[in-house]
Formats: sequence, structure tokens, C-alpha cells
Amino acid sequence: MATQEYIRKIEVRGLWNVCDLVWELSPEVNILSGSNGSGKSTVLRCLSDLFTRGAVSAGHRCRMRSIKVEFADGRRAGSDHPFDPAAFHVAVISTFDTTLQESEAIYKLSDGTVATYLDWELYRLQNRYLTYQLEVGKRVIAALQAGRTMEDITSLTTRRTQYFDIIDALLEATGKRVDRESDTLQFRTQYGTMISPHQLSSGEKQILIILTTVLIQSGRDFILIMDEPEISLHFDWQRRLIDDVRTLNPNLQLILATHSPALVMNGWTDRVTEISDIVHPMAE
Repeated sequence: MATQEYIRKIEVRGLWNVCDLVWELSPEVNILSGSNGSGKSTVLRCLSDLFTRGAVSAGHRCRMRSIKVEFADGRRAGSDHPFDPAAFHVAVISTFDTTLQESEAIYKLSDGTVATYLDWELYRLQNRYLTYQLEVGKRVIAALQAGRTMEDITSLTTRRTQYFDIIDALLEATGKRVDRESDTLQFRTQYGTMISPHQLSSGEKQILIILTTVLIQSGRDFILIMDEPEISLHFDWQRRLIDDVRTLNPNLQLILATHSPALVMNGWTDRVTEISDIVHPMAE
């Protein structure tokens, strides 16, 4: 990853009005762990607020005095001054499948397909996925017109093929497969019928959102923030999650909080930071 594209340090002042926190991050995988009530989810949710709203929400702001983020290139962002999060290549994924407060209006807008948060995320991702598919198609056509070799042309679709292969492997036990011929996200069941992403289970929707978010970055440097991504995921899916994400994009910086030991079983234990090790008495 280019050194300017990752978060180097996160500082929190007045966490629960009790302590301060300083978390030094690596450019690759960063996992925050701790007991219930230790503050790890609070830190991740305030961080998520920054890069979705440009400010910490009132509901989370009452849990800390301030949060500041420093990037490797020296850029800074924080809760003291609102900013435009679009200036940073950061994606935030929430995995809690709650009913949307605006469910009636969104239900009508989406022709009855959206009722929960995961449905809404899938609904928004569909257009971005279609754009990604069209971009890949244009690159393949341009390569064919330029007389590029089949090896060069195949390389343009390698990441998309990896995405299909990963999802098919995850869904194998249920007999579902991605419809690779469709420009939108569709699935074929073992009985030959087609279903939409909104007909999947919560865990299937969740993993699809994570993997599709990574795919459509097209291998670019970016930062992915997730709070407790293990929710609703099968044990084996938890165990392979980090590897699957990094297969699709080795250039991302991953920042997550978790309770699950399964997430770090594939060689990521050295990337775990216990929150009790990075907090200290609150400065006056």
C-alpha cells in the first residue's frame, strides 16, 4: 500500500470520560479486541462516523471528548472540526441487520425488496457493482481491439473471477452459485431457479456486502473499517474472512473490532491489539 493511503494513528481523549487511548496502526491488518464494555466498539463506531458523516454522531459523541486520526502522509481528521469524508478512500461496513426506521418509504422506493439495513446496503451496492462490471467489460473490449494477448485479457478479469470463486465456495453447502453471466448480482439455486441478493440469509447478505465492497475498489489503495464482522457469519466464514478480503485486494488497510477468535486463526494473532494495552489515565 502506498504510504500516504493508510491510517497511522488513532487518538481518543476522554473515552467514557475515564481514559485516553492511542492506537498505532499497521498498513495492513489491525484488530482491536477486548471484553464487553471495554470501549472497542465505541472507538470503531466513532471512527466509522468520521468517515461516513465527517463528524461523530450525537449518540456516540457523548461517549468520548474527541477522536483524532493521523494518516501516514501527515493528513489529519477528527471530531473537533467537520470535514468532507469523500477526501479519503475509506469504506465503512456495518454488519448489524436492524430494521430501518425509514423502512416504509424505502420499501416502496425499492419495489418491496428493502426492509433491513443489510437490504439497503445491498440495494446501494447493486449500482456500484453494475458500474464495476461495465468498466471491466470496456477494458476487455479495448484490449481485444488493441490486439493484446489472451493472457493479458484474462488478467483484466482475474479479480472478478476470484470474487466469483470465493462466493461460490462459501455458498457451496447451500447449493447456490453466482450467475456469472449477469451484470447485476444474481444467484442460481441447486434447483435452477434465480434469486436476488435480498432473498439470501443475513449471513449470506453480510459476506456479500463485505466482498463486493472490496471488489469494486478494483485493487486500489483504500481503508476498510468493520465493527464485529463475525456477526451472523458461520465459523468457517469467520476463519477465512481476512484472507478472502486480502485475496481480492492486498492493497487495503483493514481495521476491525471483534470478539471472535476464529477471525485471527489463519495467522493473524500478531495483528491483535488488546484495548487495555493502549489506554491510559485521562490527561487533564
